[in-house]
Amino acid sequence: MVSGEEIVPLLKNEVGLKGIEIGVGEGINSHYLLSNLSHLHLYTVDPFINYKDWNGNDLDQNRAFLITMGRLSEFKDRWTHYRESSDQAVYNFNNEEYDFIFIDGLHTYDQVLNDCKNYWSKIKKGGLFCGHDYKVISEVRQAIDTFANEKSYNVNYLYKNDVWWWIKN
Repeated sequence: MVSGEEIVPLLKNEVGLKGIEIGVGEGINSHYLLSNLSHLHLYTVDPFINYKDWNGNDLDQNRAFLITMGRLSEFKDRWTHYRESSDQAVYNFNNEEYDFIFIDGLHTYDQVLNDCKNYWSKIKKGGLFCGHDYKVISEVRQAIDTFANEKSYNVNYLYKNDVWWWIKN
């Protein structure tokens, strides 16, 4: 499944388009974004360390890392990966420089809220702040609702792939 498929029409495919994706999995979403946004430079963040996912599945992250590297190798000049946690990687990004951020990393309330707080300043005014698993995972929905309320935004929802979003004023 391409989790961020529905955000492509919300983005202008202009020269210099920059985005950040937190949580890469096997690179399926990253590949889709890079394939469908020809002017995009995508910065991905994922430490690729083994963990139990929100649904209790053990995830082999070494395998996912190798799959992702192979899948995205064709985009080497348009893709930069940070193999570290989102909390560590945030220092690699300048404020107000990115056209979108897609949050789909660790699905706990605390980490989703932390990702929102850490990366909010990285988005340009007019940029797309978005992510995945809004309805499926209650902790994600609670964190997004908490952050949106703090910032006085209404959460928009795209049903097909369970994506939340809003545009930064």
